[in-house]
Amino acid sequence: MTEPLSRLPTLSRRTLLAGAAAAGLTAGMPPVRAAGLRWDGEAEIVIVGSGGAGVSAALAARECTKGRIVILEKLGVTGGSTRFSCGYFNAVDPERQRAQGIEDSLERHIADTNASGRGRGDPELVRILCSEALDALHWVEGYGVKYEPFCSQIYGGLFPRSHLPKLSSYIDVLLDACRSRGIEILTSSPVLSLVLNEDGSAAGVVWRDASGTRCTLRASRAVVLASGGFSANAELCRLHDPRLGDLDTTNPAGSTGEVMLAAREAGAYLTGCDWIECIPLHVHYARFAILVERCIFVDQQGRRFVREDDRRDILRDTILSLPSRFGFVIVDHDGFESNPPSFRRELHEGLERQEVYRAQTLEEMAQLLRLPVNNFVETVNRYNGFVRSGRDEDFGRGVESMIHEIRKPPFWVCRASMSRHHTMGGVSIDARARVLDWDSKPVGRLYAAGEVAGGVHGASRLGGNAIADVHVFGRIAGREAASEVPA
Repeated sequence: MTEPLSRLPTLSRRTLLAGAAAAGLTAGMPPVRAAGLRWDGEAEIVIVGSGGAGVSAALAARECTKGRIVILEKLGVTGGSTRFSCGYFNAVDPERQRAQGIEDSLERHIADTNASGRGRGDPELVRILCSEALDALHWVEGYGVKYEPFCSQIYGGLFPRSHLPKLSSYIDVLLDACRSRGIEILTSSPVLSLVLNEDGSAAGVVWRDASGTRCTLRASRAVVLASGGFSANAELCRLHDPRLGDLDTTNPAGSTGEVMLAAREAGAYLTGCDWIECIPLHVHYARFAILVERCIFVDQQGRRFVREDDRRDILRDTILSLPSRFGFVIVDHDGFESNPPSFRRELHEGLERQEVYRAQTLEEMAQLLRLPVNNFVETVNRYNGFVRSGRDEDFGRGVESMIHEIRKPPFWVCRASMSRHHTMGGVSIDARARVLDWDSKPVGRLYAAGEVAGGVHGASRLGGNAIADVHVFGRIAGREAASEVPA
């Protein structure tokens, strides 16, 4: 079934996260052999997943072929994790950045990506990601997505090169572009396993339709995997990092990794699955402190305990090492207002649930949080002094992220407890987004892009690089899939 747009406004992050923590799949379905198989349908290209990577692959493929393209989406709503991301898109952008007095370069973006990933990303994939990001941004804009005229430094981003879409649900613009170009999007249609030809190449998929019927769909050109990561699979995450199994996740319930595991059963090599990124906020308000230039973190003694603009893995490990495994993040009124309207609505809802706190004075906030009042007030005032002097004497925070004092009431605070957010590991791919086997050879007619693919981000993802990733490599995968000669 194709999902009507009228259903989308009734959905929320809270709704789609329901049930995610209970997921426990750790084994993939073995592939089905195409020989003698009765096909229920055929398309030129079958795409698994309707998030940013999937729709990018579909649109890029449509630019190359008029044949049938089908997107199979596991959930009852399209958009995947992209729908609930902040949408910040990293790209070196001379036009926007120089207007803000920001000097950036491709080499710096590559260096930041490698620094965040601890040098564990595939060098070729990292260079492709960074060098093609701006072109991919303009390509997305060509389909109607609009971005703000400025760049920001977001949490874990290390530098102000992140572009914010004007529409938080920008994925709908791209989904509409797919529909208007005859690309079929079937929801409530999970893929169960891959179908392989005798030579091991991808022939299609086995999937279950919205009525629960098991179906087969042949792909005459190629299959593209764009099914996302496995952050919602608590058991699989626990296997790779025992500290994280009991955490919540920011991902929708569909992010359980079964397509990645099915690809493994079909011969794909998996890489980097031990590297799981967390975000240090309550799962329903994960966007609260996305703009690192606007916030600080404090522990239960009311003291800063980390460099807030550091790598995401460092913040994860530091917060998990606290006695309580959580802290607090604070912004002032200007920091609150810097968020898009949809983010602000979430925070107002959090006030009613007593998951977000607001106070007119720092003293009142400390009392609400049961923090030592003098410590908390002194900490905020000391940080404001660092902003004025341009030097963080306590943690060495960068001047690019230390440009706003926390001064204007009311003040807002959210609990900073870790939530599983992004899995760096997945199927191994090459520069053409072809899935690789255990001998580093391409699995014929099988491509992957986005979070289901590993090797792009290394050990820890640079904030803002995920959206660049889904569009850069989704676009590559779609083009390459469309270049396959129909079987």
